[in-house]
Amino acid sequence: MKKSHIIILTLLLGLMFILSACAPGPRVTGSPGVAISDEHVFVAYRSFVYRLNAESGAVDWHFPEEANNQLMFYSQPLVTENFVYVGDLANNFHKIDIETGNAEWTFSEAKGYFVGQAAEGDGVVYAPSDDGNLYAIDENGNLVWSFKTGHYLWAQPVVAEDIIYLGSMDHNIYALSKDGTENWSFELEGAVVGSPVLNEDGSALFAGSIGNDMVAIDTDTGEQLWSFESEDSIWGSPAIANDLLYFADAGGNLYALDPASGILSFKSEFEGAAVGGVAVLDDGIVLATEQGGLRAFNFEGGSLWEDSLAGEIFQAPVVNDKYIVVGTINGENLVYAFNLSGVQRWSTTPEN
Repeated sequence: MKKSHIIILTLLLGLMFILSACAPGPRVTGSPGVAISDEHVFVAYRSFVYRLNAESGAVDWHFPEEANNQLMFYSQPLVTENFVYVGDLANNFHKIDIETGNAEWTFSEAKGYFVGQAAEGDGVVYAPSDDGNLYAIDENGNLVWSFKTGHYLWAQPVVAEDIIYLGSMDHNIYALSKDGTENWSFELEGAVVGSPVLNEDGSALFAGSIGNDMVAIDTDTGEQLWSFESEDSIWGSPAIANDLLYFADAGGNLYALDPASGILSFKSEFEGAAVGGVAVLDDGIVLATEQGGLRAFNFEGGSLWEDSLAGEIFQAPVVNDKYIVVGTINGENLVYAFNLSGVQRWSTTPEN
């Protein structure tokens, strides 16, 4: 594995622990987890989860009320209509009221910390943990079931009508029934870091790995439909738009494939390493690079606009109908918001 990819692994996992003699507990350097709704931006970073006003970046609330040096947050929050779900590095998973910022409950049965974003369906939340388990938790915070894989879980599960699709660092994609039973598994060339994506009718699942492969899997049988070899590692999630499958790799390449055949439609190059995946705009695709770049392409691969921020970006941009938001580390501010044309609207480092 390349040295730069080892650095990315370290940052995403939050393994840079510095023990302080003055105060007990870990000190962690990691990347912020950012999510967006129609009106708010949610940021999980270090001691707090913040709700920000999407128009201004002002802090509405933070959770918990007081810093606890045993709690560290880096997982991308899951935002639903009424709640925010997020895990921490003390092996806890929290349900937070979206209006008040107060905890509804905390699930503490995991044996590892939470880096990946959770998913929700039919009142059950599916939380991937670094102990290799996917935890199904009911609306009251009770464990419904858990499913054990062979390695860390960073990828958000995909919840379909009857099946849950799960990518694991053990190189496998798993298809689970809603009772936690494995239906099938499919092995890729490398660890699966980004969430897979379903096509519109649910018949095919698309997943990439850091083994430089993007695959299409028949969701009924678990058999490979096609495989495409990228030039470098695929860390982030793909996206389907304009009848094409878009994804980026860590070597600075944006790809567009025919979802049915896996045939390359085009490849566009850019500077930097995209490790967070891509997001879809009305007129194209936007991605962020480890080196702080923000790039938007039209659906044919032509450049729409670009910007460069001080700092590093390890998560895909999050988008609503007004804003594109990214989180950075080692830069001037923690969170930046742009309009859909790439004009910066605000930036902030939330204060408690």
